[in-house]
Amino acid sequence: MTCLTTSRVVALTGFLAAACLSAQTPEESARASSEIAGRSLGKVQRWLHEVALPKIDPETGLYLSHTSGSGRYRQSLWNYDDAAADTYPFLFWAAWYTDREKIDGPILGVLEAEQRLCNHLDRIPTAINPKTLEKQIKSKDDLVFAASEYVKDGLIAIVEVAGRDNPWFERMRAIEDDIWKHADVETPFGPIPTRNLEANGEQIQALVRLFTMTGERKYLEWAERLADHYLLKGDFLPTRLRDHGCEIIGGLGLLFAVETIHNPEKAKEYRPHLRKMLDEILARGINEDGLMFNALDQKKGQLSDGWGYNYVAYLCFDMVVGEPIYRNRIESTLRAVAKPAYANYPWEGSSIDGVADSVEGGLYLINRLPVPEAIGWADREAADRLVRVADKDHLWGSMKLESNGVRTVLQHALMHTRGTIARPWRDDLRLGASESDDGLTVVLKADRPWSGRLVFDKPRHRVEMGFAKDWPRMNTMPEWFTVDAEADYVVEDPASGRETTCTGASLQEGFELSLKPGVETRLIVRKAAR
Repeated sequence: MTCLTTSRVVALTGFLAAACLSAQTPEESARASSEIAGRSLGKVQRWLHEVALPKIDPETGLYLSHTSGSGRYRQSLWNYDDAAADTYPFLFWAAWYTDREKIDGPILGVLEAEQRLCNHLDRIPTAINPKTLEKQIKSKDDLVFAASEYVKDGLIAIVEVAGRDNPWFERMRAIEDDIWKHADVETPFGPIPTRNLEANGEQIQALVRLFTMTGERKYLEWAERLADHYLLKGDFLPTRLRDHGCEIIGGLGLLFAVETIHNPEKAKEYRPHLRKMLDEILARGINEDGLMFNALDQKKGQLSDGWGYNYVAYLCFDMVVGEPIYRNRIESTLRAVAKPAYANYPWEGSSIDGVADSVEGGLYLINRLPVPEAIGWADREAADRLVRVADKDHLWGSMKLESNGVRTVLQHALMHTRGTIARPWRDDLRLGASESDDGLTVVLKADRPWSGRLVFDKPRHRVEMGFAKDWPRMNTMPEWFTVDAEADYVVEDPASGRETTCTGASLQEGFELSLKPGVETRLIVRKAAR
């Protein structure tokens, strides 16, 4: 029996003092994970109700979660490169995983309000003063940048968990249609919306998803126009490897992957140029452990909190070509990140954003390469610096409500539940899961009587995003254990010996169960034999 989830000996006050470097049983691993995920999800639920939801303005319906200025000049704002892009999606995520009822109420209301009040150039929005309702008019290039931020960091993150049958997807498509309606920057390959490298990287990531989700060829052609503009010159190399410089790297990697399915000739054209770019970054942008600097040719100094985001493109490349060209390098880096030199590393100074981004990028890699040292590093960083488990009263707040921290805490928690979630969530619940050759072992416990559903994840990459494969990518909730709607599964209760056969579709809706106070429930879920 091989346990795919391994815990480490870590001193996490009141949180997890479990485990060892030797493999645990699936039950032991799931129990340890239930402490991690349970406490994290409980804090997220508190943050949702005590910090985040009160920031929805009752007058305008906007989510005033970003502030600017200081003293008497301090004001709450609604804009698109901060509030809409960096805080709103994780308000949605927090509700999706801990209180679904809030989504169709005030959180949907924010989407409706921002469209009603803020659309400016057709459906491209602009920032607004929430007190006067006066639009903060910007240049077209600034509008495109902010809208690209909203689409890529905000709406994509929502659509990746909620799918395409909802108004958030329609908002994403509408903004993209109008951005390209007003594309007026001439290139040899056709007009593009802007020369801003970050925005164009975001555009590629959004357009690729829109193409696979809708089948509309125009989105792929627009993405190709941007990639042609950069790659076909033959010498393209982004010099910034940290926050805001990662978008074009990840975007080109994802586009290359999708092209191998939908336009193989174009993928063949891109391949040598992309390989050259990726190799040059490794030659000029990493330290001895493979962690990336903030910029090329830096040699020493500050490391990039976007190191994991950048390596996502390398995983895409390996997945496409079917060879471990970069895998060994990435695995070596994942082992190295557990070194003392990177414990409590100031990824972005004192800001929680840098820690959250570094761990998020690491989780994208761990999802494909479950290196035990990296899992231990992520557990420690999450406990000490993101969840701050030693401080029971700590909830995220201040600048942007520390929403990126909430995002990464949710991603880390769902790694420990393997994508399952108990609904309704409650702060006394403990839920963890571990995969093995025998299936998925799930452990649940509550301090008080609880009845509800254990909801299983679906292969969202295929069902909702339209991807032929689960391509590595940013701005997603990684998939762990998923169930196919048309397959049958056996849910075993070892304590009673009872086995229940369920369809994957019913498990996606939720497996009904009740918990007695203080009594642990263990389930083993496996695909039914045919």
